[in-house]
Amino acid sequence: MMNTRAEQPSPAREYLTVFLKRRSVIALVSGILSLVFAFYGIIAGVDLTVTVLGENAFLSFNHFTMLSNLFAALSVAFVFPYTVEGIRRKRFILPKWVAILHYVAATSIAIVMVFVLGFMSWVHPRGAFGDSNWVTHVVCPLLILLSFFQMENGHLLTWKHCLLGCAPFCAYLIVYTVEVLMIGEANGGWEDIYHIQDYASPAFAIPALLVLGFAVSAVIALISNALTKRRRERMYRIWREDMDPMEVRIEAYGLGRMAGLHGDKNSIQIPYDILEHLAERYHLDIEDVLRPFVKRLLIELRERERTENGKPQ
Repeated sequence: MMNTRAEQPSPAREYLTVFLKRRSVIALVSGILSLVFAFYGIIAGVDLTVTVLGENAFLSFNHFTMLSNLFAALSVAFVFPYTVEGIRRKRFILPKWVAILHYVAATSIAIVMVFVLGFMSWVHPRGAFGDSNWVTHVVCPLLILLSFFQMENGHLLTWKHCLLGCAPFCAYLIVYTVEVLMIGEANGGWEDIYHIQDYASPAFAIPALLVLGFAVSAVIALISNALTKRRRERMYRIWREDMDPMEVRIEAYGLGRMAGLHGDKNSIQIPYDILEHLAERYHLDIEDVLRPFVKRLLIELRERERTENGKPQ
């Protein structure tokens, strides 16, 4: 009975496959675009520093814009394999360390966008949007945020993560304070490239920027948590409330069939989060849903192996 009913994917399993695959495609496309635009902005910024300003190329990286775009590009590179898995093998969740790295990078580059739109665009429009700056200040941040919010991470962010999210910006702000305010350009320090001293007292501007960094980090964390909770609730809703334990096991059995059909047999991904949600929703032990999943997974893998070796089933 179990084998017959699980041969056809249920609406719940079809929904999960299509929904998660579509999100992975969006994350992959936005990630590729953000990588292209980030490197375009970085290369253009270095070229401007060398050819127009006649300065050393490394001085380009005195800008947090350049550093955050580089960091964002690095995080996207780590995310790429999982977006591909989401399309090819229905991978449902990011490793926690990749999710946190992506969050910190998205926060760093979003701080740049908020600062530029809220302050720099009013006092220095050309510096905000001139040349390639519109790419690094607006386009790349939006693409990175799109990529971050589309990826399934399954983890709720805490206040500690909020502090971690703004840590790169805070570290940069400390260095900027030392170079600009304490050493000064006349003594070999940095130029006040963000014009902080022109429009506000440093005693007010620096704490305000620290608060801005934490606020942006907290808002992104809150949005991410809200999306994660909504996805969990949606996952709960796609299975009927009155399903009996046998039907739940059939769902797990069907998920095992999908994994066996589509997964790479050398690196099978178990959608533990979905199985865990199933067990939690219907008050079962996780073993009750893992066993049918693994059973059907092994059946499919053996059938695939016989087919590949030309043996009759």
